[in-house]
Parts: sequence; structure tokens; C-alpha cells
Amino acid sequence: MSKKKMSCRATKKIGKTTKPDVIIDCHTLSKMQLRQRYNHEANTHRNMLSRQKSHGALIHPDFREFASFLRQVGPIPALGATIDRIDNADPEYAPGKVRWADKRTQNNNKSDTLLFYYSHTRESYTASRLAKLQGIDPGSIRQRKQRGWSDDEIIEGRRFTPPPQQAQHHYQEPRHRVSRSRSPSQISPSPWARDIMFQRMAERYKAMREDGDPEEVMATYEFLVEEIPEYFSSVTREQYERHFAKRWPQHRPHVIFDRLPVVQQELIRKIDPEYVAAVSAKEGFQSAVKDKL
Repeated sequence: MSKKKMSCRATKKIGKTTKPDVIIDCHTLSKMQLRQRYNHEANTHRNMLSRQKSHGALIHPDFREFASFLRQVGPIPALGATIDRIDNADPEYAPGKVRWADKRTQNNNKSDTLLFYYSHTRESYTASRLAKLQGIDPGSIRQRKQRGWSDDEIIEGRRFTPPPQQAQHHYQEPRHRVSRSRSPSQISPSPWARDIMFQRMAERYKAMREDGDPEEVMATYEFLVEEIPEYFSSVTREQYERHFAKRWPQHRPHVIFDRLPVVQQELIRKIDPEYVAAVSAKEGFQSAVKDKL
């Protein structure tokens, strides 16, 4: 039932199509049988749960179990449809807040229609482009807009004035002059912003280890292409590796190298051989001390 012999392009063809047979299946089949029968829907559910760890998505309790998720949204109505949040500004996946939609509908629902004008270079940026440059989720860009950030602040990734609660200290973050030839990705964050980023990254890895989750700098290239093809099928491995290399310095102080996926270990050996050599030397020293003891 999860593999329809048709394609879907028109928005009006997509909708909730929960049928009595699906309800019966949800109550009578085992978890394994249900996932086998509704393979595409199961993959969609798995990807949705993974976005909670990778992008901070909010998952409603009714969506955590696959059977409950399937009862709420129904089976896929046509090939090419994926789960789409109706309100992109709302990060929660919940009943009544998601739908099956084709790629065109999802593209229209994205925030690429939001354009930000950078006064220093007279260049315009979309939300998705800024998200890639800054290594964050596009939802964070939309939230900055909703909180009243100016276009320059959104593009540079920091506010020029302190939050209201800090106004009593009469402190104001100095506004640095930016060369017209510099892009947002070349602008270094202020010292206090770096401290916050470092602490958040440390907390992220601590939480992953406490939850027993796989330790990884970011989702592997193979996972992204296979599990989320609608966004990453056009991304080349070279593009992925360049983005990985940009993000790696933020993760380097926190990772345990041996716990990383093998493909990411090989990539780190390629882009940061000095780090790998230092890790190997430390492990060799600890092993020698342990043998003597």
C-alpha cells in the first residue's frame, strides 16, 4: 500500500488519506510487519525522528510511535510525496501541523521567498543560502526575522546591540566595519559568541553520550543522500567535504575520534592530519603506561 503506481505533482492531489484498512493494520500487525508493509512511510517517520537530533525539531508524543504516526497522517498518497510542516515557522511535527506534499509544494513552503539585503556589499541572500553559510538550520534564520533582527544582523549572525535585559549594564557590542569584499562566512564571531558556541557544542556531545547516540560531527554523506534525497541528491561529495571541513574546527575539541563513523575518521585524516597524529600519539602513550602498570 505504501508504493503507489503513480506520480504526484499537483498540490490538490496530496492530502490525508487514512483508510479503514490502515487503521486495522495499525492495531493488528506487529511493529516489524507494519514497517514492512508501509516501508516508505516508515522511512519518512525515521527521518522525522532523526531531525530532532540533527536540527532540533520538536516531535509531538503522538508521532513518536510509528503506528500512531501512520494513523494520524495516513499512507503516502502518491510517489514523490514527503511529510511537510504546514507552517514552516512552527518547528513541531504534530497532528494537524503536517501533511503529505510533493516537492513543488514544499519548495513553495520554504523560506527562500525571504530575501535579506546586506548594506555593506549590496548583495541579497535567501534564508537557505544564509543557513548554509552559517552552518545552521533555516528555521533559525526565520526566528531571527521574527525577533526583529535587522537584515545586516541576520546576515552577520549576531546582534549589534545587547538584549533588553543587558541594557542596564550600558554595554553595547561594537559594530565592526566590514570590507565590501568580505562575505558573511568570513566574519568572525565576537569572543562572547565563541564562548557560547563552545559551551553549546560541549553540551551537545555530552547529551549524545548520555543518550547512547552515535557520535558524529554531522550526518554522513551516505545517510543524507539515501535518507533525504529531496534535499541532498544534488549535493556532491566534494561539496559535503568542504562543508564538513568548515564545521570541523568547532567540533574538534569535543569529539572522541575513535567513536566517530569510519567514513568521518577517514575524512578527518585527510583534512586535519596533525590532529589525527596527536590523537594517535596520545593513545600510544596511554597504552605504554598501561602496559607498564
